[in-house]
Amino acid sequence: MQRHLSRHLSHLGVAAVCFLALFSGAYAAGVTAADLSGKKICWNNGSVSSYGPGGKYSNNMTGNGTWSMTGGGLHIHTDRYDYVATMQKSADGTFQANIAAANIKSTGKYCQ
Repeated sequence: MQRHLSRHLSHLGVAAVCFLALFSGAYAAGVTAADLSGKKICWNNGSVSSYGPGGKYSNNMTGNGTWSMTGGGLHIHTDRYDYVATMQKSADGTFQANIAAANIKSTGKYCQ
């Protein structure tokens, strides 16, 4: 009986790990340069960010400048601001951005 129970618990543990791995991977992933290059994201705060090829960046609220991916996230440098944002992209295409230094959290999608 104990061996039978142990085997079932082992299978349950493997199933739980697989579920968590699949769920977390499907829910959100770190943003890559390919997710952004040549794209425009409309944010829930009215901000619109354009991530041009070659690192050109423009935003209707923060100005023009450059963008690049760094180990810490997305580095934005404009004529007004210089900051790093952590960004995630959900399976449904929604982006979540967090600028910890300014306590800003936003969500957005590719502009239509």
